[in-house]
Amino acid sequence: MTQRFSTTACLLLVSALATAVGCGGGGNHTELRVLQGSADAGTVNVLVDGTTLFGNLTFAVPSNYAAVNAGSRHLQIESTNSTSPLVDETVSLNSGTKYTLISANFVSSIAPLLLVDDTTAPSSGQFQLRLVNDMPSVGGVDVYVVAPGTIPGSVPPTISNLGLDSTSAYLSMTAGLYEIIVTGAGNTFSYLAIGPVTFTAGQNRTIVLVSDLAGYGSVTLADLN
Repeated sequence: MTQRFSTTACLLLVSALATAVGCGGGGNHTELRVLQGSADAGTVNVLVDGTTLFGNLTFAVPSNYAAVNAGSRHLQIESTNSTSPLVDETVSLNSGTKYTLISANFVSSIAPLLLVDDTTAPSSGQFQLRLVNDMPSVGGVDVYVVAPGTIPGSVPPTISNLGLDSTSAYLSMTAGLYEIIVTGAGNTFSYLAIGPVTFTAGQNRTIVLVSDLAGYGSVTLADLN
């Protein structure tokens, strides 16, 4: 199957409300962005402590970062036509940290993933890459981050058996041109090929693998640069 959609956070941003909810004073705040990754959820609103932070987020289109108070926060994701929350979590957010909240999987098994985004610069000549598996129609996957033209199975997977609703650690890799190939866990059946794409030195990126009933795709989030 072929790649159906791919978005980049720095290009496709959903605007927050004019005033960020709970924006902290004195530097006691954190930053949060949201990716609606549940293919059958429709458009959603995101609430922090009962107040809307982002409205009308659509599938596979990430929000921008918005400032919220650090500390214990009540996070909810609701369909725009309902006040019954799909996600209802109380979490502790650390000051000065950036987070990404993903509503993963189909609604019947929705999994809120709260990720801590790495905004520290990688080593000289390196970039950092993190993968998230939000492909409920596939399940576990192997991921190859390889030179273009590399055949899956001719080299070991870069990430083996990345489970559904799971996140890899950040990989530190040499900047350059890569292809990202996603296969079934333990086999070489290719579901998705991303790229070739150039990663430059100093970048941190998160790639979220997504799927709906029609196909497979990816969302690239810029964590740094």
